[in-house]
Amino acid sequence: MDQYELRVAGANDEAALLELFAAVFGETRTAEEWHWKYGASRTLAARYAPADSLVAVDGRGDIVGHAGALTLPGCFQGSPIPFVQVCDVMVHPRHRGGLGRNNLFTLMLRDLLSRIAERLPTAFRYGFPGRRPYLIGERSGVYASMEMAVESLLSGPRSFANPWRVGPLSWDDVRIDSIWDRSRDQCRLSLIRDRAYLRWRYAENPSHRYRLHGLTRLGRLGGWAVCSEGGAGPSVVDFLVPRASAARALGALAADPQVAFDRKALRVWLPRDYRSGIGSPGLETPVVVANMRWASAIDTEMAANLLYYTMGDVDIH
Repeated sequence: MDQYELRVAGANDEAALLELFAAVFGETRTAEEWHWKYGASRTLAARYAPADSLVAVDGRGDIVGHAGALTLPGCFQGSPIPFVQVCDVMVHPRHRGGLGRNNLFTLMLRDLLSRIAERLPTAFRYGFPGRRPYLIGERSGVYASMEMAVESLLSGPRSFANPWRVGPLSWDDVRIDSIWDRSRDQCRLSLIRDRAYLRWRYAENPSHRYRLHGLTRLGRLGGWAVCSEGGAGPSVVDFLVPRASAARALGALAADPQVAFDRKALRVWLPRDYRSGIGSPGLETPVVVANMRWASAIDTEMAANLLYYTMGDVDIH
């Protein structure tokens, strides 16, 4: 492995990384998308000195690998901590070295996670790899599975006995921050889902279009849902409602013709403790919800029991 140099990714690497992304994943990503994800997002976590992504350079000076680090504000048991999502981990097909512990994929991740642990020792490091890359990371002691992401399909006619109603909501509505403040106790390990996060993640997203819906109960705003109409059908990609009311609030979304257009079932990823209250066990997806256990500050079992995540935490919709 002496033929590779691992270093921090810089602004001048962007063009080469976009080429590598296309070669590895078979799809294109624009410079605007890349900057939105790794550049614009840094303002949200500026207080934490955001973690740097890494690149692997071969003997000819070509970038042949990348391990991305996306730092965002989070909370753990009511206290603020940085969340670092490890993403866009890629190695050029000509430089893959099998499943051993000393392949380039593993060395990049170990180096990245060691740097994050030094700069952000309290950070929760996590990711959403597919099954194959997860197995490579698991065998090399980098990944530990919290669970397979589960997708539920919600449908049904509107019930007049349901007190929850759906209506449009502005991305700038100050009540969004109030909802987050009231939700801290139930979101024991979570990204901070406030106005600043929603605006960056959804309203300013250069590649997808989303709609924000307010969820009201007896005329009072009690939650919100971010919905998308792309992909395999209408999806609730992010939401925040009291856990005890989630079944009825999501039922109101599924019955609303502006959300579940053409009466299609709504796709939603539900965290473990929410699934038990919805009565919709769902089906496993090919996506692993993974704790980065190398030099980790938070135990995998604890993270699995506490983590609040949604489909919007992943770049696949």
